[in-house]
Amino acid sequence: MTEFLMLTLVAMLMIISPGPDFAIVVKNSLTYGRVAGLYASLGIALANLCHVAVNLLGIGVIIAKSMVVFTLMKILGAAYLIYLGYKGLKAKRVVSKNPIHKNITPLVGKQNGFYSGFLTSLLNPKACLFYLSFFSVILSPQTKILTQIFYGLWLSTLALLWFVLVSLFFTSPMIGQKIEAVKHWLERFTGGVLILLGLKLLSSEVLE
Repeated sequence: MTEFLMLTLVAMLMIISPGPDFAIVVKNSLTYGRVAGLYASLGIALANLCHVAVNLLGIGVIIAKSMVVFTLMKILGAAYLIYLGYKGLKAKRVVSKNPIHKNITPLVGKQNGFYSGFLTSLLNPKACLFYLSFFSVILSPQTKILTQIFYGLWLSTLALLWFVLVSLFFTSPMIGQKIEAVKHWLERFTGGVLILLGLKLLSSEVLE
């Protein structure tokens, strides 16, 4: 029980801290609406499951120790964040009768939400290192494989629940009505944040 509570606390501190995942959920929620934000949350959760699988198979150690692979992962992740940020900077004001908290979004919004959330989290080298440290440091060597799988599923569920709440908050009727007039500025701001995160990732040490 102590191990479970410790990993839950550490995971929540990482999940709720502002970063690329948070920015991408906000961006999709503002740009395409609630469903896109929820799909982005799902994409992030599935990417977390991929990190879990990679570490359970022992591949995470190989990635972390390979300078070439880890650097390539860092460059791809940073480039993707900068690309998404650039798209956000081009946001324009759209006068619409439909509020931001609409419950139905176009198919393109769902696809963009899911893939952007999935790729942002999957290509985040810090997420890779987190799961590596989680499975090698936080967990006891005696922890059974089924328990490790359960922990991995639990961490992905926590991520999903948190980002769903973030999406619901930014697309709620009360918040949506208040930010509708400045939504394009928020999209541009979020785009700028994504670019800064991408540049920070590029300039950071590989195994920082």
